[in-house]
Amino acid sequence: MKSIKGLILLLSMSAMAFTSINDSPTSKEIKDNIFTAIRSIDYTSINILLADGTDIDTVDQQGNTPLMVAAKIGNPRILNIIFSHNPEINNYNNEGLTALMIAAKTGQFSTVQKLVRRGANISHTDQDGKTALTFASKYGHKKIVTFLKKRRILTPYSK
Repeated sequence: MKSIKGLILLLSMSAMAFTSINDSPTSKEIKDNIFTAIRSIDYTSINILLADGTDIDTVDQQGNTPLMVAAKIGNPRILNIIFSHNPEINNYNNEGLTALMIAAKTGQFSTVQKLVRRGANISHTDQDGKTALTFASKYGHKKIVTFLKKRRILTPYSK
């Protein structure tokens, strides 16, 4: 089913390429497509959109990047696709959350591990002073709490 969606997207993008410039998609439409593809777990469309130059650090109306949306979902394959395009790991959304905070809040343990390995700053805070560890603790994600506490001990605190 997802391959069919990707094929439809590819065909529609190809058709747009052959139409006049006035009919080409706006940057907002293209940007919206990457978020739709991630939320739909549509690997083909994600790959096509990123290969066609969609900015990996583009933001939606809430200030979320594709990495943040993927961090919430926690799909390892989508994360690997996004990581292959070298996204900024420590960006903040409109709520002051980073991808690491989002993954910790939603209980995505393997995503938290990947983000930390890729350089996510565990000491970053949101607008209320909460860290990824705070969110993991608040929502009862004990495995993430343990992991982040160990990382905090190994990594000197810095803002």
